[in-house]
Amino acid sequence: MIKALYCDRKSSTFHELHSVHAVKAKLQDPNVLLWIDLCDPNEEEIKHLATSFRLHPLAVEDALQEHQRPKIEEYQDFYFMVFYAVERGSKQNAIVFHEIDMFLNSHYLITVHKLPIAAFEEVEQRWTRNTKLLDAGIGILLYSFLDTVVDSYFPIIDTLVDEAEQIEDNLFERERPNRHLTIRLLSLRKEFLELRRIVTPQRDVLNTLTNRDNPLHENPQVDVYFRDIYDHITRLAETIDIYRDQLNSVMDTNLTIASNELNKVMRTMTAASIILMVDSLIAGIYGMNFDYMPELHFKWAYFVVLGFMGILTAILIAIFRTIHWL
Repeated sequence: MIKALYCDRKSSTFHELHSVHAVKAKLQDPNVLLWIDLCDPNEEEIKHLATSFRLHPLAVEDALQEHQRPKIEEYQDFYFMVFYAVERGSKQNAIVFHEIDMFLNSHYLITVHKLPIAAFEEVEQRWTRNTKLLDAGIGILLYSFLDTVVDSYFPIIDTLVDEAEQIEDNLFERERPNRHLTIRLLSLRKEFLELRRIVTPQRDVLNTLTNRDNPLHENPQVDVYFRDIYDHITRLAETIDIYRDQLNSVMDTNLTIASNELNKVMRTMTAASIILMVDSLIAGIYGMNFDYMPELHFKWAYFVVLGFMGILTAILIAIFRTIHWL
């Protein structure tokens, strides 16, 4: 599905376009800024648009292939950019990343993605409200787009941070490791790793956009806005790194606690084995088949041996309790 919106900078008005031919006609007007959004397009639609906008085949090929790394590439007449939006999935605690491929120059921004993205409505509202900044060109649309996408990461990361701290508290409050908490801890660490894999290269993309030599900046005031987004994503990256390291530490601590619990069980089992081994040794001695064993004919021998075994057992129990093995 193709959705196109253009801005007439002379009249500061916004209008929708409903066909590729209408979009192509507006390309000739230097006072027009275009935003073309393609949701789940087929290969034919993308190639038709590529012909109209003279997009490089390599950039088009990247747009047709999913799971691209966040990046920005400069071509002769445009930039190709890959960025990821994030949303909560339908499953509990699931994070869904939406790949967004972009073609942009000083007059247009083309966005390509598979599924509808809720943040795009806010992008449109922000762009149409910022009429005072239309002289900044397509840069202000790109700013509205990237700022909205980056800000959408904060509530999700805040939720993950709260959950990480809650799991950490629960692990240390329990005397024994909990399997459910351990599994969720592993899942949470994986989610932070996925976020880091996306956010870190996106920070590099924004660092490139803050370069003042970037031709997308028709107005110097746009630099301030891109630096603001860069500060936001830097804060995101730092938060992700901090809690990723913290989760690694919690995981190591949890494994240490589990190991200590296992050692306690092994000490108890060892103590019990030693006690039984001593009693078995005594019983084994008197179970030998010799003809002459004087103690066997003693009237109270049975009770003496049982008493001796009981005394040894009591002594061993006292020793093991003293060294905290029981």
